[in-house]
Amino acid sequence: MTKAEKGTPKDIANRAKAKGLQKLKFYCQMCGKQCRDENGFKCHLTSDSHLRQMKIFCSNSSGMLDSFSSEFEKCYLETLYRRHRTKRMNANNVYQELIQDKDHVHMNATKWTTLSDFVQYLGKAGKCVVEETERGWYVTYIERDPTILAQKENYQRRVDAEKREEEKLAKRMELQRIEAAKLMDRAGVGLHVEASNLERSELDKPIALKIGTAPVKKTKKKKSIIFGDDDSGDESGDNKPKKELTPHLPALPSNIKKSSDGASVMATNELRKRKDFLADDSASKQENESNRKDDKRQKMQESNDLDDIRKKNWIRRDILVRIISKKVAKGKYYKRKAIINQVYDKYTAEVEILDSGPDKKDGGDIVEIDQECLETVVPKEGKRVRILNGRGRGMLAVLLSVDQDQCRGKLELLDIGTTLKKIDFDDFSKAV
Repeated sequence: MTKAEKGTPKDIANRAKAKGLQKLKFYCQMCGKQCRDENGFKCHLTSDSHLRQMKIFCSNSSGMLDSFSSEFEKCYLETLYRRHRTKRMNANNVYQELIQDKDHVHMNATKWTTLSDFVQYLGKAGKCVVEETERGWYVTYIERDPTILAQKENYQRRVDAEKREEEKLAKRMELQRIEAAKLMDRAGVGLHVEASNLERSELDKPIALKIGTAPVKKTKKKKSIIFGDDDSGDESGDNKPKKELTPHLPALPSNIKKSSDGASVMATNELRKRKDFLADDSASKQENESNRKDDKRQKMQESNDLDDIRKKNWIRRDILVRIISKKVAKGKYYKRKAIINQVYDKYTAEVEILDSGPDKKDGGDIVEIDQECLETVVPKEGKRVRILNGRGRGMLAVLLSVDQDQCRGKLELLDIGTTLKKIDFDDFSKAV
């Protein structure tokens, strides 16, 4: 069958079929030819060019097998080092990245029949750290670059030198302290202070500290009785316990006679003092009550003064979100929580995927996601949240209560202490 001319539809169709990777069992490593089907591979095996290459292989089979094996090993380690450095990776994933190159050395041309044998060889040779798990073989590249090794060695040498300097300085300071103590003992000014515990008996009362102004000493004024000279009545009146002032006016002393002019003057003075005291007390109570009302009014005014700022873009840094789109990574991160690290163009977020469970370590991936694929996360009561839209946009707050029926929450702003009611779940999210 003649070969199709270049540029004809048949030639274009053949080129499209040959594009990309084909089946590994129809590839000839000696000739570097990929066949599309079994019939083509059978025809290639009987061709003169293939027979000539096989004669060359038979003359030096072990040498050529070692050459292919060393080339495959070199390409595999280079792919692992350049793409993943010293990160622990699945061996099969690295192999899939290697065979993306159409002209790579195939494993069927090497001395290893399976990928497991090749990975075990890398572990025995000390070129990689090999680990077998339930999900397959994992490899970690061992750094052997002399430049990087020299940098690590210099860093470790610097750390050790700093540690030695700190130890020398501590010893020098200890010697200086000992010498200073000896000199003070010789001069007779040394003091040996030891800390002791506070010893208290069981009968001692608990220690109470009272902080306040010094009490004002009240001097007792002797009352001169105009009428009557009964001293025993005054002494008995002084020994009685004094009663506290009550809102009601107390009765006048019984030993004052209203018929006398001096007694009436004393009664009016006493009555005037008590009225003034009650007036001052009621005025102070009214003032405190008015101050409380002013504070409440001021907080209400602050909550009303907050602008209701609403914009289409609501994503911000350092908040917790949930991925709600199955189109992201073909549904791999569906319903997974993530933290927003960066925001680009107001509507695109760079998020870090969290672990799906406390015992699972499948997080840490960095993904760029559109705002439409995310939703807010409502934390438990008492946790910090970030307001994303509406009143107090961009401010931190504490979640006081949650209304699951109406999908709203009650927040308290941390900066000014203002309480915001009936805030939709879409307008705030958990702060990190």
